[in-house]
Amino acid sequence: MLQDWHPEDIKAAVRRRGRTLSSVARDAGIKEDALRRALVVPRRAAEAAIAAELDEHPKVIWPTRYNEDGSRKRPQPVDNYRTEARFRKPHGMSRTETRA
Repeated sequence: MLQDWHPEDIKAAVRRRGRTLSSVARDAGIKEDALRRALVVPRRAAEAAIAAELDEHPKVIWPTRYNEDGSRKRPQPVDNYRTEARFRKPHGMSRTETRA
């Protein structure tokens, strides 16, 4: 089964092109928060802006959000709307602690 690109991989790919997510959002006329949110939950316009910046079809970056023919899944699978944290804090650290 194909997996979506990791959000950090998407950000790194954008940075390799000399851009930031903020600049992509500005150029696309999308709020920066909406574009960042698309890294983890479906947002059609933001996905399109990121994919265009990377010269990819959105289904390459987010295969769980698109059908094989490239059309968008409707409705989106429930797992695409996970709201719990996707990254866990290091074992034994409280929420307020940071690594030195």
